Amino acid sequence: MKKKLYISILALGFLASCNDSFLDRLPLDKQTEETAFNTYDNFKTYSWNLYGYFDGFPGDGGYLPKSIEEESYSDNMVYAFPGYKSPYAFQTYIEPSSGGGWDFSYIRRVNLMLSNIDKSKMSDTEKAHWRSVGYFFRSLRYLDMIADFGDVPWIDRTLTESDTLLFAARTPRNIVASNVLNDLKYAEQNIKVAGDGVNTINKDVVLALISRFGLFEGTWRKYHGLGDQQKYLEASLDASAKLIASKPALMSSYDEIYNTENLAGKPEILLAKQYNTDMVTHSIGRVVRTSAWYSDLTRDAVDSYLCTDGKPVSSSSLYQGNTSMYKEFRNRDRRLYYTVMPPYKVKLLGATGTSLTWDYTTNAADREYIDLMKTLSTPTAKQLPVSNFSAYTVSAIPNFRSKNNGQGFIVSDLGFYFWKFYNRQVDNMALQTSTTDFPLFRMGEIMINHAEAAFELGRFDQSVADITINKLRVRAGVAPMVVAAINSSFDSNKDPEVPAVLWEIRRERRVELMGDGFRFRDIKRWKKGNYINKTPVGVYINRADYGNVLPVAGGGTSGFVMQNIGAPIGWLDKYYLKPIPFNQFILNPNLEQNPGWRSK
Repeated sequence: MKKKLYISILALGFLASCNDSFLDRLPLDKQTEETAFNTYDNFKTYSWNLYGYFDGFPGDGGYLPKSIEEESYSDNMVYAFPGYKSPYAFQTYIEPSSGGGWDFSYIRRVNLMLSNIDKSKMSDTEKAHWRSVGYFFRSLRYLDMIADFGDVPWIDRTLTESDTLLFAARTPRNIVASNVLNDLKYAEQNIKVAGDGVNTINKDVVLALISRFGLFEGTWRKYHGLGDQQKYLEASLDASAKLIASKPALMSSYDEIYNTENLAGKPEILLAKQYNTDMVTHSIGRVVRTSAWYSDLTRDAVDSYLCTDGKPVSSSSLYQGNTSMYKEFRNRDRRLYYTVMPPYKVKLLGATGTSLTWDYTTNAADREYIDLMKTLSTPTAKQLPVSNFSAYTVSAIPNFRSKNNGQGFIVSDLGFYFWKFYNRQVDNMALQTSTTDFPLFRMGEIMINHAEAAFELGRFDQSVADITINKLRVRAGVAPMVVAAINSSFDSNKDPEVPAVLWEIRRERRVELMGDGFRFRDIKRWKKGNYINKTPVGVYINRADYGNVLPVAGGGTSGFVMQNIGAPIGWLDKYYLKPIPFNQFILNPNLEQNPGWRSK
């Protein structure tokens, strides 16, 4: 049985103060704050409940992992649940009365541990280690708070009911961000290099968070005009460089990052959320093979994948056009095949809805990607034809939800079915029985962070491309980036406001991290909310082939299929930051609302 990051919650019983010395004695049958934080093992046990902050796969239901639900708010994906519309693209997002992510309970849990370190019986080195672990987790939460709200109260101690910080104004973003960076730098210097065992917070994971946070904060400051971006970008570049020097290896298969039973200790993986039968499980393995999976990539996202010659679809001679899914999937970045279900057609040998067997059709083109996936994957991973969780074969892809092939499972609105988490390691599986691990920090992200930070600092050149982007391209089967060959005409579809080389760096980030939950936050830090103003469209179809029931862009007899939800209204600048919930102004009258939202 593989080792688990199994989260145990330490129950702490707190004593009310009392003048009677007899009543002041600590109970012998309960843990208290005074007795729970004495030894190294005490802190280690308490820290397991802090790992619960990491999102992973959902336990049940038909949704993306919680950490990447926002991907559907971006230009990468749509959440194709009937009637759903992006609250940002359609301007339906409103100020919540409560909740909304304004929550400091986790920070309190971390501060509780931090406040008891100096009183413990540990050595100075051990105290510094656990202070570093606490700083890491508090920084992790503050990264999310800053990204959502900008200015947030900086709380670095355990608060009492009368503490003045309960009614303090929001701390300026520059102070909070600087505190986070200082805490992470302390942790880098003082945490145990190997952490507390395999797949725990260690020096590499701290460096990974510095890489992520520094890039986010530095670019936000640059593109939102806040200034002082240099130190954050330098921190990101330095942390990424250290990791690239010490952890240069990648997993051999991109698909295995997302469909492996035990990621701990694998090349490229710095930290993963682990799952195990009878302990912590999830449901992705089943749900992605049902009708309850509503995640499609957009054409915009699919078009971002390069051809194998390293050129975009707008300029590559290998690109065969987008008038059929067969054509547009030829000669493309392998990551596309692992992310979007490739097209095919087979002949079922049993009943349409329950056939377990199949044969090839007489059309050779129908088996092109069946044969390709045999060379790229294994029988228990991503081979074609696909099947639902009961192993019933899907006769053709694309398989549209409103006009399917007589099979109501593994269906799509746009035709670009997101199958990154699909595998056939187990058939006939129930909910909450999957145990594939979820990557939290990996070198693929770090390499992309390094490339982007280097460009923003004016230091991106061929040598940087070779240790970052081009290492990822080897695994993807794409020709290397030649920096000198990239000019304004390299991609006629690029954003004209973005330098050509930076556009290609951002493209690589988009593709490598597709569906991993970064894109919406990336769009916000680059101040590119207008990217979501396009109507999402999918594969090219002839409507007559589908009974004329599928809508297409432009309303003609053929075109790119689209959802029947209308055109988006468009991005509002106030969406770059979330609103503070109304109830918080009642609890703390010193708070101020974010720009554009109703105050108090």
